[in-house]
Amino acid sequence: MHTIMMAAYTNYRRDPRVKREAECLVEAGYSVVFLARRQPGEPTRETIAGVDVIKTRGVKNTRTSVLLYVLDYGIFFLAIALHLLRHPLRYKLVHINNMPDFLVFATWLPRLLGCPVILDVHDLMPELYQEKFGAGKKPRIIQMLEFQERWAGRFASAVLTVEERLKTILSARGIPRDKIHVLMNLPNEQIFKPRAPAVVKEMGAPFVIVYHGTLAHRLGLDIAIEAVARARLRVSHIELRIIGAGEARDRLMELRNHLGLRDVVTFSEGFVRVEEVPSMIEDADVGLIPLRISQGTDIMLPTKLLEYVAMGIPCIAPRTGTIARYFDDNMVHFFEAGNVESLADAIVSLHERPERRAALARGAVEGFGKTYRWSEHKKVYLKLVERLIQGAA
Repeated sequence: MHTIMMAAYTNYRRDPRVKREAECLVEAGYSVVFLARRQPGEPTRETIAGVDVIKTRGVKNTRTSVLLYVLDYGIFFLAIALHLLRHPLRYKLVHINNMPDFLVFATWLPRLLGCPVILDVHDLMPELYQEKFGAGKKPRIIQMLEFQERWAGRFASAVLTVEERLKTILSARGIPRDKIHVLMNLPNEQIFKPRAPAVVKEMGAPFVIVYHGTLAHRLGLDIAIEAVARARLRVSHIELRIIGAGEARDRLMELRNHLGLRDVVTFSEGFVRVEEVPSMIEDADVGLIPLRISQGTDIMLPTKLLEYVAMGIPCIAPRTGTIARYFDDNMVHFFEAGNVESLADAIVSLHERPERRAALARGAVEGFGKTYRWSEHKKVYLKLVERLIQGAA
């Protein structure tokens, strides 16, 4: 049995992409050791669905400055490097997930000894840095991020990314196009299953809108809360259910309280394991993608959107470049990004037109869900892993 090492600066249980990849390797007969970041109260090592997960400590769990991020990234880099120094010949392949991209250089010893290395680019660091810290167009730090991204990609045996537009961007920045492969962030059908046919709700039952995932400014939850406040004037019973955690949580709760929406907008206690999400959203009337459009979000294909589609939940979303590549007006109800009134109108429109909600859910399943399925698409990953291991042998 071949053993593969994977690493990601993440909470393993809360990161659907890395869990899907690791578990599909186990299903294919590989042994998988996964280095992740430890959260308070978690054991330092445990086996999850056959994956041996080792968890490392960091600086702290709420990082608000570039320096703290760099320090925490450095600690995780050293954890990977030390593990591989202790086991230089144990693994047949090493799979490193960004962010940051430079984690891939921690694999220098097995790479030198002929072990293939995959760099999995979930997010583009230059764009995400600009969104998070408000950098200008081309400050020196952005150039440094592009530099480390380029050389990390060149160092790796192969590069994975989540969408064709990201592949084009990475190629334009200097990573050979023929070594970049697209593994889309598709939901696991064993978790996000089509829900049972909708039951007609009783008179006075709330119109339920759901959002699950990270709570960050770029994702527009403040716009959603303000839109619900306006829509409430026309929809008497309405509920916005926000499931997840993130740096914007406290500000969002303050906004909710300021608008007098304590009984309308609810928050989960924090992050929720991906396996628990379906039971928390299965009664939803609408799934919401309220993100602002920026250089970074325009290239996103939100995983939560695909999870709503898989369950048959109709969605409201902005017409970003990437979303519009896969979805049209018969599959998603579009609103003008960043516009509170436009989102409020979209909510009211779908509340008043249940037949439109049903049509959108069907259209999304027919137009996207039946074409893009993890059970088939994961073969892209498994074939790449097999080819790299055979090539090294």
